[in-house]
This record gives sequence, C-alpha cells and structure tokens, in this order.
Amino acid sequence: MAPAKRSTEAMRAPELAYRWLRDTIVELPREQELFLTETEIAESSGLSRTPVREALLRLEAEGYVRRIPHKGAYIPAVTDRDVDAIMQARRVIEEWSVTEVAPDPGQLPDALHSVIQQQENDSDPVKFIAHDLEFHTSIIRTAGNPVLTDFYRSLRDKQMRMGVRIVTADSARRIQVVAEHRAIADALAARDPERAVAAVRTHLSTTLASMTRPPRGTEGNY
Repeated sequence: MAPAKRSTEAMRAPELAYRWLRDTIVELPREQELFLTETEIAESSGLSRTPVREALLRLEAEGYVRRIPHKGAYIPAVTDRDVDAIMQARRVIEEWSVTEVAPDPGQLPDALHSVIQQQENDSDPVKFIAHDLEFHTSIIRTAGNPVLTDFYRSLRDKQMRMGVRIVTADSARRIQVVAEHRAIADALAARDPERAVAAVRTHLSTTLASMTRPPRGTEGNY
C-alpha cells in the first residue's frame, strides 16, 4: 500500500470509529445503559483499538460517554427524572432567550427558517435531531449568554437519545416538530416576545409529552 493511501486511511479511521460509536449511542433506547470495551467496539466496528480510543476521547469531550481509561466507555441510561429535569432547564433557558432576542432578532429568523428547511427535507433521524439542536442553540447563542449556551450544549448527548427514538418511531411527531419550530421562527421575525414565549412553551410541552409516552406502535416494548 502506498504511503499516501495508508495516511488517508489512518486519518479516516478515527472518524469512522466516532460515527459508529455516536450512532450506536444515540440509537440506544434512553432507558437502557451500556458498557462497551475498546475490544468490543473495535471488533464490532471493524477498526483497530487506536482509532477507537481516539473516538472515545472525542465523545467524552462532547458528553456522550463516560470513558474508563484502558477499558472502554459507559453510557448511562436517561431516566424519566433526567427527562423532566432537562425539559425544565430548557424551558427556563429558551423562554428567556426568545424574550431577549425577539425585540431585535436581526438575521436570526432567516437562519432559523433555513435550518427548518433542512430538517424538513432530512429523513435521517440522527440528522433530524442534530438540526433540532442547531435550531435551538442558534436562538440561545444569539441571546448572548455564553454560560447558558455552553450549558445547553452539555445536554446534547441526552437530547439526541431522547429525540432520535421518538422521531424514528413516530413520523407524525417529525411533522409536528417542524411546524412548532416554524411558529417560533415566525414569532421572532414578527418581533413579538409574548408570541415567541408561547410558541416555545407549546413546543416544549408537546416534546415532553412525546418523550414520556411509548412511541406509536411500540406499546409494550418501550
């Protein structure tokens, strides 16, 4: 094998390991916990332990796993209590953020509508939820409090796991999410804080309801 080709493959291996692990984590039912050894990950992904170790370091930094050095990674369950706490925190942060942003949203509504369009056209559930997080993070970041922005990002792994299963099992919820996002973006475009807060409150209430009931067609095994 030519040196250049070996170098390219070596660069790709950590990214492949990262994607394999990330997809495994976000598709894991939120009520389940999981421990994966480096050897198990390497065998399942078809990669060596070195890129697996690099991927675990990256995922740990992003909050997806709790890495146990030289052993593997622990992925804790996301309990109902976790869901309630996260949604309460989101309500405080997001209602405050739209109140701050609405009087002078600048180009944010256009950016939000662009994200909504991507979300609407993306059938992959992981990407759908990634767009969802981008939508909300954009509003929080524009509100101008970096502490709240960092805190919101720290919830990423749990929100991915909370959301992916729902939109995978319930296509109607995907349509509802897009409509609710559009209502938030339209309220900001209209520079109407009260309308924006109401839209956020509705969105988070229906989101919580969807996460605390079995997805359609999965009653009895969720």
